[in-house]
Amino acid sequence: MDVFLGIDTSCYTTSICYTDSQFHILADERKILDVPQGSRGLSQSNMIYQHIRNLPLLFETAAPLLAGHTVRAIAVTDRPRRRTDSYMPAFLAGLGYGRTLAAILQVPLYTISHQENHLLSVLGNTGAIEETDPFYGIHLSGGTTELLRAVPDAQGLEITRLGGTSDISAGQFLDRIGVALGFSFPAGVSVDRTASMAKQTAAPSHVFFRDGEISFSGQESRAQRVISQKDVCKEELCSWALATVWNGLQQLMDFAVLQGMSYVVAAGGVMSNGYLRRKMTVYCRQRQIRLELAANGFSADNAAGAAFWAARQEREHI
Repeated sequence: MDVFLGIDTSCYTTSICYTDSQFHILADERKILDVPQGSRGLSQSNMIYQHIRNLPLLFETAAPLLAGHTVRAIAVTDRPRRRTDSYMPAFLAGLGYGRTLAAILQVPLYTISHQENHLLSVLGNTGAIEETDPFYGIHLSGGTTELLRAVPDAQGLEITRLGGTSDISAGQFLDRIGVALGFSFPAGVSVDRTASMAKQTAAPSHVFFRDGEISFSGQESRAQRVISQKDVCKEELCSWALATVWNGLQQLMDFAVLQGMSYVVAAGGVMSNGYLRRKMTVYCRQRQIRLELAANGFSADNAAGAAFWAARQEREHI
């Protein structure tokens, strides 16, 4: 059977994925990068070191699942966004592996951005990977909070930024609060789990909004002051943090609705959060907006979008 390989080496996770020509996932292997307790991230050199260390282990783990199959194409993420000024050294680790394997196997190599990979992962998981209609996108991850307009094209997705954060992202907001509370980085899962233990959902604070841009930095400073007082209820603070993220996100959604949004794809690691997924689902249902969310486990960093793209490209060439 023909299979298609995707590779993604982000700031958080080393990922590989294999799909078949019908966009069924055959193997999905990932390794979250190790971050020292109390730290809020890694240097690019440390990311590259860990990616180079992790990739052989992931390929070895997936190998038994692929016995008798033939890799027909490879796609790899090579930068954060599809822009000429977008660059991040961590992606060179995956790109180097992709180029090497493509040369050895004599198969096509396709490159897409990390942002395209996130959106394509959702489209592939929901059966919309071959659709050509433009859509709005919400990319909510550790380093990004953006409202997008995406148009499928021959290279992947032509993406226009319509709005987002003017300072820290929703993911950074949650991570900084979580690390200050003693959680490991990235802290989103711990914040989500802790918030779920609150007696009731906390009331959000208003997030500043102007012309499609929101700001979380003021609310993050507020949270840090509360945490510094030591006598803090973690459950209530985490619940407040998630409600505040939704306050900002809802304002971005309202902004998009005014521009005619009727179809939105929500991607990125922060969209793994159960509270935010429920809020967005209700919001879109009430306004008859088509919403596509990733399947469980595929909002976080993964290489499925790249694998789906390799399969789609080869299907079009048959």
